[in-house]
Amino acid sequence: MKNWKLNLFVITFIAFFPMLTYAEPIVNNNGVVISEEEYENFLKVHTPEYIMTMTQEKYEKLKSFDFNNIKTDSIYVKSTYNDALKLTTEEEITEEEFNNFDIMPMLNSDGVAGESVAKSLSMYLLGGDYWNFVILGAVWKGIPKVRSFDVIGFYGDSLEFRTGSQSGEQTYLENDQYKTIFYEWDNKNTKRLNNGFGISMNIVDNNIEALQLEAECDVTPTANHGSIFGSYQHAASSTTLAKSQNYTIGFGGLGNVFIFPIEISARYDGMFGLRLDF
Repeated sequence: MKNWKLNLFVITFIAFFPMLTYAEPIVNNNGVVISEEEYENFLKVHTPEYIMTMTQEKYEKLKSFDFNNIKTDSIYVKSTYNDALKLTTEEEITEEEFNNFDIMPMLNSDGVAGESVAKSLSMYLLGGDYWNFVILGAVWKGIPKVRSFDVIGFYGDSLEFRTGSQSGEQTYLENDQYKTIFYEWDNKNTKRLNNGFGISMNIVDNNIEALQLEAECDVTPTANHGSIFGSYQHAASSTTLAKSQNYTIGFGGLGNVFIFPIEISARYDGMFGLRLDF
């Protein structure tokens, strides 16, 4: 009887006090140590590729935010490139269609080669005590046929941008290894205006297998209500850095951010932009 009572006590103790398990921290490509909880939080606003290539500085900033209150908006688009006309047409698709998208070359009725790829655009707003953190990320399924100076960035309505917080990166997979190009706020590829900024990223010409771009910044409202607009514009035909930066920023531009002259605007795919309100 005593043994039976002892066994029952052991079973009851285990049921109410399960064994503690300690998850191993994650160490990314730059030697940044990330706890399992932090990794799960970071996945709410960044891709695994971003997390595994981020710097210690970006980690320290990211872990300071509250991930229980995030505003977000996303869009998914299928892009079809016509090699004969050198034109790209776009069609909005669902998240499920994007996740299940297969990249396939094709021939139209005239026997002209074409190719469809898909891309997503997501924007996240994390609140802070004074400065709020905004992230805009574009992820490609398939690699775009034309690779020139794409533009990614923000327009703020009744918002102040913190000088020095504007940055971005282009991450790609080459030979089974993720590599990143960083763009800082004072880089020649970054154009800053009072109401926003854009980063011109020259898409790598190497034989790559995956591609994503991100831009981020700190903002604070200057009125009772402010809005942040995010836009990613893919160059559907070859262009230069100077032409890719020939824009002002404001509502009504491409993605409600980039206002180009007509002849330059025609070089970009005109993808819809995103908006978050404070």
